[in-house]
Amino acid sequence: ILDCSPITDGAAAVILTTVDIAKKLGKPIIKIIGCGQATNTIALHSRDDMAAIEAARHAANMAYKMAGKGPDDIDLAEVHDCFTIAELVVMEELGFVEKGKSGPAVEAGETKIGGRIPINTSGGLKSKGHPVGATGVAQIYSLVEQLRGTAGERQVEGAKVGLAQNMGGSGGSSVVTILEAM
Repeated sequence: ILDCSPITDGAAAVILTTVDIAKKLGKPIIKIIGCGQATNTIALHSRDDMAAIEAARHAANMAYKMAGKGPDDIDLAEVHDCFTIAELVVMEELGFVEKGKSGPAVEAGETKIGGRIPINTSGGLKSKGHPVGATGVAQIYSLVEQLRGTAGERQVEGAKVGLAQNMGGSGGSSVVTILEAM
């Protein structure tokens, strides 16, 4: 029970517009440069590898291709950590670490603010709660704060490119979005 993110109330919103209109708003502009969505079977026992979230890998590959970026170009990420193991598996599926190396990467501090690839600087779902329908947009909002340099104590210095990974149905469906500060 302590390994599961708490379901919470919450809300988040984003404004999508053209660059010309965004410039008039007087805020630093953050652009969506890549997005991918993929599915896999929900039933864990029907998957080729029960310790993989293939939909996240396929969605990430689509987003990376659209963005013209790869895992090494990402400055920070917000990932769907509904359970502790989900963050570890997704780190590998997104290409941030080799298969089987996510645990040691976390222990070495690679995912902390100031680390090689800060992950869930918002605290993630296990810390801030999981507002289900608002989870994905809340991840985007957290990245926008980072890319605008307004994240306060959670700020990742010099962050220009961020990745959000959200999923549902035991990881049977996943969306990856890549944002970049203009």
